[in-house]
Amino acid sequence: MANINYNQQSSELIVSLKRDPKKPREIFNKVMTILSGACIGITLIPLFAVLIYVFIKGLSRLNVDLFTKLPPAAGQTTGGIANAILGTIMVVVIASLIAVPFGVLAAVYLSEFSDEETARPIRFATNVLSGVPSIIAGVFAYSLLVLSMGKFSAFAGGVALAVLM
Repeated sequence: MANINYNQQSSELIVSLKRDPKKPREIFNKVMTILSGACIGITLIPLFAVLIYVFIKGLSRLNVDLFTKLPPAAGQTTGGIANAILGTIMVVVIASLIAVPFGVLAAVYLSEFSDEETARPIRFATNVLSGVPSIIAGVFAYSLLVLSMGKFSAFAGGVALAVLM
C-alpha cells in the first residue's frame, strides 16, 4: 500500500487555487465590491437621518398619556392612541378565537384521522388560502359582514384577520 501524505497534497491544492490579484477580473471584482459598498452607504445615510430625526422629535412626545388618552378632538393638538391599541387587541383576540381552534382541529384531523383522499383537497385549500392577499380577505369581510350589519365592527376585522391566519 502506498504511503500518501494528505497534508502535502491539500497544501498544494490550496496554493493552486489562489488567484493572481493583478488579473483584470480580480481588479474588476474589487472595484465592484467597493462601488457596491459605497452605494449601500449612500442609501443608508438618508434612512438613518430620517430615523434619527424622528427619534429626536418624537422622544419628547413619548409619555404615559400617549398610551392612555383618547385621540384628540378637532382643534386639539395632543392626544393618545388608547383606542387604536384597544382595537388592535380586540381584533387579534377575535381572530385568534376563530382561527386557532379551527387550525388546530384541522391539523389534528389531517395528521391523525384522515385518509389521503380526504387530506389532499384540505391541504390544497389551505395552500390556496395561505396565498390570499390581505386586501381580498378585507373585501370578503366587508361584503359579508359590514354591508349586512350596516356598520364597521371589530368582529368584521377579526373575521378578515382569521381568514388570513
